[in-house]
Amino acid sequence: MNRKVLTIILAVLLIAGFFLPFGQSFESGSAFDIVQGPGSGSDIEVMIMKYGWLLIPVSGLALLIGALNKEQYAPARIFWALLPLLFLLYFVIRPVTDGVEITEILKLVGIGFYVMLAGALVLAVYHPKKA
Repeated sequence: MNRKVLTIILAVLLIAGFFLPFGQSFESGSAFDIVQGPGSGSDIEVMIMKYGWLLIPVSGLALLIGALNKEQYAPARIFWALLPLLFLLYFVIRPVTDGVEITEILKLVGIGFYVMLAGALVLAVYHPKKA
């Protein structure tokens, strides 16, 4: 599979994962609902946890547009490929530094998180040659 097709598929996965259920139950909200929901406080960390989710569909959209535009990415494909993965790692690692068990975090998240994580991980690690 060439890089253009793979990038298109994974970019759509990132965008779709943003709208899929984020918790274990299908009634739970998506990352889109987290962004739209009320914020609790004005702390910078609260703002990062709320609006950082927007990095994922924006990265997916930039990758999709770049792949469809003869693989002309602005600023670079690797930037848009790493950005979602870095935020998802921040989402998992930040509570761990406060003493929360990583297994507890992974038990709470649902299909939307795992779809975004899988797409972001493959985008960041696998770099096939241009067709």
